[in-house]
Amino acid sequence: MSTHWRLLLDGAGSGPWNMGVDEVLLESAVARGTGALRLYRWDGPWLSLGYGQSLAPLRRAACAEAGVGVVRRVTGGRAVLHGGDLTYAIAAPDRMLPDGLVATYQLIAQALADALRALGVEATRAPRPPTPSRGAPDFDCFAAPAGDELCARGHKLVGSAQRRTRGAVLQHGSIRVHPDPAAAREAAGIGGLAATSLAELDVPCSYGDLCDACVTAFERSLSAVFAPEPLSDRERQAAAARCDGLEDGFGASASFPRGASRAHLDGR
Repeated sequence: MSTHWRLLLDGAGSGPWNMGVDEVLLESAVARGTGALRLYRWDGPWLSLGYGQSLAPLRRAACAEAGVGVVRRVTGGRAVLHGGDLTYAIAAPDRMLPDGLVATYQLIAQALADALRALGVEATRAPRPPTPSRGAPDFDCFAAPAGDELCARGHKLVGSAQRRTRGAVLQHGSIRVHPDPAAAREAAGIGGLAATSLAELDVPCSYGDLCDACVTAFERSLSAVFAPEPLSDRERQAAAARCDGLEDGFGASASFPRGASRAHLDGR
């Protein structure tokens, strides 16, 4: 039986706006019990930091000098340099997704792999290690794949992060369409050598093509019927109110406090 989900196909937005909207969709999933798929872009280079990450003052200054914005995500995980990517966000009550963090990751990864396959890309899920790594995590999300993240020709293509709170889930992730500019990578401290993009894979794909493929794949994987539904006035106001708190990578939404346990934060 199909379930009804809302669909938001957004253009390019700033880092604080994009992260604010994703937070609001998570809040709406809690309050309304509805699921949403959002696909969107970024208005220039933005470095999104995982919930628990810090950024050294010298690195922050280098980003400012190079015109790279900095924003903090409500999800965990490592830093992602945005701008040449398409970002997806799934926000839904727990009951609309598989039970547990790993199962949700696997379903979404398979949907993304199906979308990429429709475009001619054979992407494979990275294996999960038998025990979690205890070494210091890399700063760069795309330095290495985590379990169930998608790779193509031995390089990471998609990076994702998840948050679970109050009976709802937000997972969002970056699908690399074009490589990041060298100056932005250097300023942000992102290596880029372990990652790939659709352009580097010689896949002639527009953002519209990728959006269409993702919608089709998620409809199948989620047994969903998507209906376009933009943000309500209340949601837009809530997202705008979060922007000041998210700017420069130091903010956190009052709705999802810093005291959340690790069980509710997971990132790749």
